[in-house]
Amino acid sequence: MEPILVRPEASALPDGPVPPSGNGTRAARGRLLSPPSTASGVAAVGRAMTVLSAFRPGDTALPLRVLAARTGLYKSTILRLLASLEKHCCVKRNADGSWSPGPMLLHWGSLYTRSLGLEALVPPVLDSLTEATGQGATFWVRADEERRVCLYRAAPPRTLRVAVQAGDLMPLGGAATGKVFAIWDAMPDETAEAAPESAPGTHPVIVTQGSRELDAAAISAPVFLPGGRLCGALTLSGSSERLWPEVERVRPLVAEAAAGLTRALAG
Repeated sequence: MEPILVRPEASALPDGPVPPSGNGTRAARGRLLSPPSTASGVAAVGRAMTVLSAFRPGDTALPLRVLAARTGLYKSTILRLLASLEKHCCVKRNADGSWSPGPMLLHWGSLYTRSLGLEALVPPVLDSLTEATGQGATFWVRADEERRVCLYRAAPPRTLRVAVQAGDLMPLGGAATGKVFAIWDAMPDETAEAAPESAPGTHPVIVTQGSRELDAAAISAPVFLPGGRLCGALTLSGSSERLWPEVERVRPLVAEAAAGLTRALAG
């Protein structure tokens, strides 16, 4: 009599070679176990982001002790994270042992900026606005629930102090720029502020004085995408002494610049 071959069910067959039993990855009879937890990997990524976030505007290099103080992490943990970040060009170690942001951050920032498709549109408008007013012009987008990031900035020719640079993160705040986001880009769990009254056919503009700094004034206008979604805030800012007396002359220029960008974006 010929021997009878018994085939296992297809569902029990492994996808490839079966590892030795007891390794915790595959149970007996080809049954798959749950994959290993990725919680530790996620935590490591979070800690790495914490280290990178320790660098603030104006920081060119930070020693290990400052990184430890700002992050609350053990120095040994920070050193392990820095070694991985250095390998991927996210940080670089200096000759004195301090650490600085690496070139990969600039690469990623450039990718983000170009992905928005605004590079050919916004900077020329900011340059024209600065030339016409003598004040600094910036373009902001929302970074998260509480912060905004400056994508572009045009500085006046005679500026003595550069308060904001492209790439700077700031709280939304209660000044003109923050109000643009509070009115036209409120979070789902927030109640949008009321929009200012404006004449029919005119672009809305927000004007504030002394809201963020006592001696500062700002004029900001929303720039919209198709469907009325907010793209960002176009802001003209300067000292109250110089900008405030010029508000009535400058306000229409900011409105027209934001309206022009909105039209260019089909908003």
